Amino acid sequence: MDYLPGSVRRAYYDLADDPKYKHFIRIPDRILQCIDYFGIRCDRVVTGARLHAYYLFIGVVDESIDSGQIQTGRLILDYLNTAVPLFDRTVQQSRVKLVTEILKCQTDNETRPLMLNKLRQLYEAVIRERAATSIESYLEQRRSVGALTAEISYVLIRPALSGEPEQLCRFMQQVGAIGCLVDSLIDLSADRRLGLLGFKPGIVDYAKLLHCILRDGLRMTLKHPGLSQLFLQAIIDNVHDRFRGAPSSPQHSFVSERKDEAASVA
Repeated sequence: MDYLPGSVRRAYYDLADDPKYKHFIRIPDRILQCIDYFGIRCDRVVTGARLHAYYLFIGVVDESIDSGQIQTGRLILDYLNTAVPLFDRTVQQSRVKLVTEILKCQTDNETRPLMLNKLRQLYEAVIRERAATSIESYLEQRRSVGALTAEISYVLIRPALSGEPEQLCRFMQQVGAIGCLVDSLIDLSADRRLGLLGFKPGIVDYAKLLHCILRDGLRMTLKHPGLSQLFLQAIIDNVHDRFRGAPSSPQHSFVSERKDEAASVA
């Protein structure tokens, strides 16, 4: 991070220290442990930095979308079309803009086109998730969101990995899908109250969700018993994160920034 302007670097580290993103900040270390488990060599400094930037980005964007700013995803995609990072005076006024610019810094030219394509797919999956009218379609989209989120992180770190670690990618997608279902079990009631669901989940729906988590989680544990403790710790961290579902603090979004820009041009 030494390449960043001092004020931007401090803003980034302050954001990473925010307790509401604690769950996301812990993910990179777990992925590094999984890389070791599969016996894959990697540049740990590059891998860790890219994962840190990406999962903080995911945490901030997720918070923004959950606060009702669903259009944030589309605006971020438009903004990422510009490859060169821009650290102007507005970057410290918007958490979304800050993490987006940092993510640009951690994305090389070889990786960028595929990452953007996968991010578009992820945004479309989030839109479909919000439009789901049954627990079955909701679970399908949640799995898709989780798998794509994990796959994008693999795309980012692939250049820093040695060999042909496709097995790691498949593993990360499966774990991402299960993790997203665990998030849903924690957040479903809050999402319903906030009007983020296209249906009203009942007891049967919660039972179906829990069944999917236990079934898929057991399969992964039996297939990779050496990582069972890591899986359990990830779930415990998620459940204990008291900041999950808390109302978002007011912050500038891309929408307000675009309006300001339009007003200044006019």
